[in-house]
Amino acid sequence: MNHELIWRNELRKLGGPALPERDLWPAIHARIAATPRRGRRWPALAAAAAAVLVVGGAGWLGWRARTPPATDAAPPAPLAWAQPELPALAAAAQDLDAASVQLQQALERRPDAVFLVGLLNRTNAQRMRLLRQEAKAR
Repeated sequence: MNHELIWRNELRKLGGPALPERDLWPAIHARIAATPRRGRRWPALAAAAAAVLVVGGAGWLGWRARTPPATDAAPPAPLAWAQPELPALAAAAQDLDAASVQLQQALERRPDAVFLVGLLNRTNAQRMRLLRQEAKAR
């Protein structure tokens, strides 16, 4: 015979809901009433501690999110010492230098942004390829 049919037949034999021999709620109520009440000071302290944590956390997040003041002086180009003489390569070098400066500034604002490091590495690799093209062109 199928195990599921046996299981269902056994369930039918159990019958309906069973009532306890005695009512449990009066005993539960008496035990709760007999428990000594502690001071109501702890919930107030817990609420105050939670408020301090929320305010402190918000202040900390605000401090972390602040941006440094903008400076008027532009940082020097990373490879200003190696400017190509060919006009087309010089323009590309200036574009790559500007991109490199912007990526470095972004990294200063968000040092945890790993993808910016990858972009900066690729930009610098393109700049080095540009220098090799300049050397081959001579």
